[in-house]
Formats: sequence, C-alpha cells, structure tokens
Amino acid sequence: MKSAFKSSEVFEGASKAEIIARIQQLVPPGSPEPQDPEILATLQTLTAQLISVYQADGQLKSEPFSEVRERTIHLYASACCRKIKGKTILITGGEGCIGSFLIKKLLDLGATKIISADNARCHNPEENLPIFTREGAVTFYAADIRNFEALKHIFEVEKPEIVFHLAAQRQPGLAEIKIRETVTTSLLGCKHIIQLCEKYGVEHCIFSSTGKASRYFTTEVYAASKKFAEWQFAKAAQEGDVIYGMVRFTHMLENSLFCEEMSNKVQQGKAVNVHAPHRYVTAQNLVEAVHLLLNSLVVSVPGKLKFVAVSNLGWPTETLEVALYKIIESGKNLPIYFQGLVPGYQEPFFLGQFDWTKPRDIHLLINVLETPFRSVNDAGDMVSAELAPFSLRVLDKQVSKLESLIIAPDFPEVQIKQALVAAKKEVIASSFAWSSPQDLLKILQWGINPKKLQGYKTEIGDYSEIIELLLQGIYGRLNQEILNSAGVTADELDDLVESLSTLDCIQAEVGYLRSMSRDVREVVPPAHLNPKQSQPVAVGDAA
Repeated sequence: MKSAFKSSEVFEGASKAEIIARIQQLVPPGSPEPQDPEILATLQTLTAQLISVYQADGQLKSEPFSEVRERTIHLYASACCRKIKGKTILITGGEGCIGSFLIKKLLDLGATKIISADNARCHNPEENLPIFTREGAVTFYAADIRNFEALKHIFEVEKPEIVFHLAAQRQPGLAEIKIRETVTTSLLGCKHIIQLCEKYGVEHCIFSSTGKASRYFTTEVYAASKKFAEWQFAKAAQEGDVIYGMVRFTHMLENSLFCEEMSNKVQQGKAVNVHAPHRYVTAQNLVEAVHLLLNSLVVSVPGKLKFVAVSNLGWPTETLEVALYKIIESGKNLPIYFQGLVPGYQEPFFLGQFDWTKPRDIHLLINVLETPFRSVNDAGDMVSAELAPFSLRVLDKQVSKLESLIIAPDFPEVQIKQALVAAKKEVIASSFAWSSPQDLLKILQWGINPKKLQGYKTEIGDYSEIIELLLQGIYGRLNQEILNSAGVTADELDDLVESLSTLDCIQAEVGYLRSMSRDVREVVPPAHLNPKQSQPVAVGDAA
C-alpha cells in the first residue's frame, strides 16, 4: 500500500478534523499496523502537525490525567478500623492491581488476618484443595472462584467475617473472546460468593462493579455479565442476612489497558494505535478505588444494596490527546493511526442514560432510573445510589436458564453471548415495568433526540433494542395526566412518532403512540390542572 499523499500536500493551517481525515484516508480504520516507510513518514508529518494544532488550542501542556492522579476520596478511617479490628478478611482477586493495593491499605489500618483467593497462581482450576502460601498476616490461596468446592474449603478453613469480591474479567475486549470464562466467572462466581457468605455467617460483603453496568441494556459481554452480578447482589441484600455493598469503578489509571498499550508502542518506537478520534474516557485512581471499597464497608446497610462511586469524575479525557502527549513526552517523532473500534468497545452511547434537563447534575456512572436514590457524602467526594427495581422472580428464572447453558462444555460461546443478551432483556423488561411511564418516555425522548444523534454521528437504528424495550415498558400505560407530568406536548409526541416510525420492529408500539397523540389533541386540560405523579406499576417481587 502506497501513500495517498505527498509531503508537499501536508500543509500548515489544516484543522484537527482535516488532519484526522487525512490520517484515516491514509490508513483506513480496520487496517493492520502500517509498515510502508512512505506511509509512516507521511503519518509522522501529519501527527506532528496534529500536535501543533492541539498545542495552539492550549492543549498538551500537561499530562491529560494529571488532575485525576491527584484526586482522593476522604476515607472513614476510624470507622474502617473499628469494622476490621480482629476480623478475618477475604479478598477475591487479591493479587490484582486493586486487590494488592487494598491488602496494603488494610494492613496499614491494622488488619491482622487477610486471605487472598486468586487464580493468578492457579495451575489447576478444578483443584478442590487449593494450595496456599503465608506471607506475614496475608495468606494467598490459588483458587478459581468458579470452583465452588475450592472456595468452600477456604471459607471452611479461614472463616472470613468480611469479604471483598473483586475477582472478575477486567478486559472488555477479551470478554468478547473468552465469553464462557467471563460469564461463568461473573455469574457462577458471584453465586458461589453469596452462598458461602450466607452459609458461613459473613458480616459484610463488598462487590466491585463497573460504570458500564449503568447502561440499561447492552450486548457487550463484559458489561452485561457485570450487570447480572449487580442484580445477584441486590437480590442477596434483600433476602439474605449478610450486609452487602457495592462500588462502581470507571477507568483505572494504574491498570489502564490502552495507556499501557500506547506506552509500549512509544517505547518500541512504533506507530501508536488509537481506537478512533473523538473517543473519551472518565478515569479514577487507585487510592480512590480502595477508599471507595473501604467506605462502602462503613455506609452499606442491611436489606438493600447501596453502591458508591467517585462523586466528581471531572471532564472525560480524549484518548487521542493521551497518545499525542505520550509522543511529546518521549521526544520521539512517532506517527499515530486509527485502528478502528474493536469488539467490547463498539457499542454507541445511548443518550437516554442521563437527564439532559439537568446537565450539571449528570453523573456518568448513574442512570436516570437510579438517580432518585442518589446522595452525596458530607465531604462531597463520594456519591451513593441504588439499582432501579427489578423482578426477583424474573432474575431467578433467567439466571437458572443461563446456568444450565454455560455449564455445558460443548455449548458454543457465541450462543452463550446470545443467551446472556436475551436474559438481560427479560430482567430489564421487568425493571421497566416497575419504572414510571413518564420516566421511560423522557428517557426515550433524550435517547433519540435527532440533533444530539447527529452530533454523535449515530442513527436511531443503532439503538433499536433499547428503544423496543422502552416502548414495551410504556405500552398501554400513557394517558393525558402522565404526558402532562412528563412535560411532553402533542407536538413533541408527534416528533417522537415520526422519528420512531423508521424502525420496522416497533410498528405496533409506534401505532400506540400515534393513537395517544390523536387523543392528546382532542383533550385540552384545564389551565389550573396540577397533574399528580403517576404511580409505578407494582411488581410484587421487585428488588
């Protein structure tokens, strides 16, 4: 492949968009890493020019994540010390990035007996009597949480009173390849932890989740499997004797996959690959993560699952800016190229996640249906919330169905993903049945706003599955009072119908909205009418 540009065609004064377009034309997304010397030379020139444009805009003066690295969260140290004093503490995933740092912090706070269960040293996942080594106050077991008997042995021998459940697949891209491992680790691993915590009288169990689980619906294995884990712990909190808590993490700087990959490319003097332009990440640091886990131990309460997260995540950071800064920092004349989005990172963002009437109140890890449960601590650095209600009966049914499939070794991995997505749809449908129709209607409005979709360069068809679920939750539940409560006018309802009519899969639901629009226009409510809030449809076994 030869360069489409000559060096003379790379001129000063080009905008960011023009330079990016040239890079993508030179190496189309999805292409392998460029090797041709002429192409690399042109990419170097374009990259240097892009750096100059960023600098002219006042960017790249400092490391893009510098503010994130300096943040911290107030630790309820005295309360934590009281909680852990004299207790045996089990950490699954204790040899991972967060687990290792948590162990150090617990030792600093006075913990005298810590147990780690991690598959890092596990040569035989089916070994029911896991090997272990002791290093001072910490015992390291080589165990896979999917092995119930191995975990049971640890609980039986060590008798933990506090559990931090961190073990999970951490790579969204790898989750799309190792589907069975990811789903079984999340689904069976959480089930095993919950069963053993209840059986052996554990006092507190804290689970680590991801901000990706705040999505109402997803087809990505990593996020979907984490969501099922959240639901399992929410159910356990409601039905069990253990006090459960949860933390939602976002991108962890000290454990950043894309930063590590970029740094390796820079160190090797190779072209630096960026997934795509205009891709942004929110991030947090390791101190924040561990303080959240420990604070969750303090603020968790019996009977329900509260989750905590960083309150102010700041502005998202552009991954392209990170790549350019690493090149500047290295002092090397290196090129970038856009490799294209890979599985696990391809899903477009659904704008209905947030209440756009209050943009300053948006929290990137908490969706609209979780927002009513939201509160911020006195220090202002930690936010807590709860999951939106859902049917426990539906969850049980779907988990049982998934278990029967994933334990069969010959069941194809691609079908495991299909089953996971189908199961998630059922639980989400039960959650939407509990949610108020006015909330669902506003979520739908925000999610398919034509101007915003155009700005994000997405189309309504990209969100057909979540749109269908929302419409099914709304179907048969609208009336004049609810529309007034939601602040949706007849014209806005018509606009909604017009946008949705392009999707063939929801014509019955669109017909229902169209009939509602006609009814609205036939009714003129009195000027003094003050509509009451519509009550949610009760689901007797909701969590």
